[in-house]
Amino acid sequence: MYLIFPTKQEATDRADVEGKKQNFAYWTKGRGTRWLTKPAPTADGLWALDVSEYALDDLEQTTAVESVVFPEPEE
Repeated sequence: MYLIFPTKQEATDRADVEGKKQNFAYWTKGRGTRWLTKPAPTADGLWALDVSEYALDDLEQTTAVESVVFPEPEE
């Protein structure tokens, strides 16, 4: 399950919120794990965040999508 964001910064901000909720080391010790998942660019220029293991609010639950098209890797 993914949330889609128009910018990398917005996706990163949401990942940061979850990282803080999880008390990851980056937020408690200033180093180490920051996010549960990292934002990734989509084929259509947006940013996807895998939220399969996130605690989503009601709005996020209604806007989450099951799949995303990622760009083909460059060779």
